[in-house]
Amino acid sequence: MAEAAKKSRNKIYAAGVVGFLAIISILYYMSAPVYLYVIAYMWFGFVYGILQQYGRFCFASAWRDLIMVKVPRMFVGIMIGLMTLSIINAYVVSIYPDKYVVDSIGFHVLLGGLLFGLGMVLAGGCATGSLYKTGEGNMISLVVLLTLSFSQAIFAATLMDSFTANFITGHTWNNVSLTTLLFGGVTDGKIPQYSFAQHLLGDSLINAILVSILLLIAVYIIWVRKPFIKRRTQALSTTAAATADGGTVKMGFKDELAGFWSMISASKRTTIAAILIGIVAAAQIFTLAWIQNRDDFTNFGQVLAGKPASGGPIPSSWPQGANVDSGVSKNNTVFDPGYWYITTQEAMLAGWTINSAGINMKDNNYFGAVNGLPKPWNSPALLLSFGLILGATFKSLLAREFKWKFPTRELAIYAVIGGTLMGVGARVGLGCNIGAFYGPAAFGNPSGWIFFIGMGLGAFLSAQAVNYLANKKMAKQMESMDFDIEL
Repeated sequence: MAEAAKKSRNKIYAAGVVGFLAIISILYYMSAPVYLYVIAYMWFGFVYGILQQYGRFCFASAWRDLIMVKVPRMFVGIMIGLMTLSIINAYVVSIYPDKYVVDSIGFHVLLGGLLFGLGMVLAGGCATGSLYKTGEGNMISLVVLLTLSFSQAIFAATLMDSFTANFITGHTWNNVSLTTLLFGGVTDGKIPQYSFAQHLLGDSLINAILVSILLLIAVYIIWVRKPFIKRRTQALSTTAAATADGGTVKMGFKDELAGFWSMISASKRTTIAAILIGIVAAAQIFTLAWIQNRDDFTNFGQVLAGKPASGGPIPSSWPQGANVDSGVSKNNTVFDPGYWYITTQEAMLAGWTINSAGINMKDNNYFGAVNGLPKPWNSPALLLSFGLILGATFKSLLAREFKWKFPTRELAIYAVIGGTLMGVGARVGLGCNIGAFYGPAAFGNPSGWIFFIGMGLGAFLSAQAVNYLANKKMAKQMESMDFDIEL
């Protein structure tokens, strides 16, 4: 009876989450039809939250489970999702070439990945994982999010310009992707428009799928093959054929394929979520591009500043009057990637909070010239993160997995250190596990794999440190226990 009442109550709460978002959406649209743009961001975030909660989509879990308990399920699911996303991206950017992003390769990418990897294992969640776990009621992840946000903002406002001038500008290989390398690169500051076949070959087949398959083979050989072959040998040794052969069981290529497939099929839930995220990401790009074209802007900062992209009069769908939000950058932009992205919007929220407290955060390139510091309710990408948290809340309520969790002092310390390392790493590497790895790798940028290597190395070192501290703590507890037994 109590279980049925809890289930019914959770359904009411879940409906309340949807109702809350629906009311916010109506209010946005009533203020000006162009706000359909931020509404779309928010609802796509909601869907991402549902999918991430369903698939337990977390890069920290992927590395931690692989290194510490030798379980590759999450890692495999993420790789399969990456391959799927790369095919979708190849099609999307052949339709919208202005969405095609090429990156720079340099030492900063490896260093950023290393710091991010160190932090995410300590924190118990990556940037995306911390968002959906917060939606499940995990307040440890909320601490991670807050420290991730404020450490980014403080680094961006204090050290980032100097770091960029000394270690990035002039020290990188710019505008690199597999497609630009194969079919000709940037000329006169412009990226050529490539066909779907060219993007598919360079960005998807070579940069994403080939590398992912090689990594999956490596994971199979290092972590999965030995226990699988042992189990299979034991199972087959009892068969009639093996008995007739004197009990000797020989493993062949067919058995290796069976082992590889067992590894792939074990990650079904994460794989499904990752594939659907790729499809939703493509739908988001098409939807947001359609609204931009309809309402005469290329960045939502133009709407906030009252500056249409065409230079014409303000469309009737916009808020009437210029300078609706003075938080736009000096180039009339705000952070508005137009696709799935994490961390920069949280840095903007922290930057806006500090700036509102009277400390100037705009005198730098990151906030002042590029991303701006709009009010949180005018920040499209931040609404995506907001929707993602609520999507995870909705799904976890329906799955009866929502549970308030509060940090102990020890976990809070891990969360603060881990979140800070991730925040600094994200700014040094110019992105997080999504913006510097998952997205670039799927877009054909080798820089994504460099961030991935750094992230893996950091995760390995962090996992070893956590293991050492845990063993040390356990040994201390054992010493303090009295094992004397009276006979």
